[in-house]
Amino acid sequence: MQRQIPWRGLVLRGNNGGPWSRPCPMLLRLPTFASRQNHGSSAKLNPPASTRPPPLEVPSRDSVDSTMHYLVQLGKGYVRFYKDGIKAIWANRKLLRQKLATMPARDRPSVLLPPRNVPQAFSRADWVLLWRVRHDLVRLPLFGLMLLVIGEFTALVVIYVDRVVPYTCRIPKQILSGTTRAENRRRNAFAELQARHPDGVLGSSVTQAVARRHVLRSLDLAGNVWETVGFMPPGMWLAKGRSRMTFLEGDDQRLVEEGGPVGLESAELSIACRERGIDTFGKTKNELCALLSLWLRLTMAENPAERRRRMAVLLLTRPEKWPKQRNFTVPEWEL
Repeated sequence: MQRQIPWRGLVLRGNNGGPWSRPCPMLLRLPTFASRQNHGSSAKLNPPASTRPPPLEVPSRDSVDSTMHYLVQLGKGYVRFYKDGIKAIWANRKLLRQKLATMPARDRPSVLLPPRNVPQAFSRADWVLLWRVRHDLVRLPLFGLMLLVIGEFTALVVIYVDRVVPYTCRIPKQILSGTTRAENRRRNAFAELQARHPDGVLGSSVTQAVARRHVLRSLDLAGNVWETVGFMPPGMWLAKGRSRMTFLEGDDQRLVEEGGPVGLESAELSIACRERGIDTFGKTKNELCALLSLWLRLTMAENPAERRRRMAVLLLTRPEKWPKQRNFTVPEWEL
């Protein structure tokens, strides 16, 4: 018997055949969902704003007469931004440690090693906080050295070394560049998948290895070097792919339990969609909300292996071609 979720009616087909046709908040006004929302809070869904980059405040060129004075003020603005970003990393680490201190020692996940499952005491916000703290702490030593050596000139090179920069220290241009690169890479990955395996994810030529290579590319998990040379190291899935799948499984679980994506802030909704290979450029919040809800409805399963097979179908299929019903065929292998 299929589990029923309160936001199951969110995904409807419109006149153009797309997976959304009405605003997401209106579709979620169901009695069961409303009662559930009364017992929850967006604070359980959304991690602290400090896990995202702080505002970048730099003067406009027209506001400063002297070019030299403008460049000095511009450099100071970037240094201030990076300092605030580094402070946020330590503040987030403190928040995480406070949460872990309330848990029994045997239930506390490691901050340095990828957790295997979501601790019972964790909300979705706690789960995301854990992964973002891990992400930023690993990158902090090298980035801190870079900032110490080149100072305000860091902003000129971070776009070219995107993956060594903590998320809280990424300037808007860097995030835009990374998102653009990811969507272009995803488009190329799907074009190659279609050309080499026209029968799709259920075709006999699509193996676990083929699927994993595609997911690494389409989710922009591999570095630029490997994309350029067209080769994926054997250990890349263990280093990058497995961690992303573990995160998504936990994130999906908590999103479902805590009321669905309607409570997500706009920034968090966009991040959640990008983490699942959903393009965000040119889409409204309602459209992204509908797509994320469809993902959750289609991938939900009690059995972990079944859940990963369902995720494989979606990750190897463009969102506009995702199944509309839960009873779709899945491959024998899993990611």
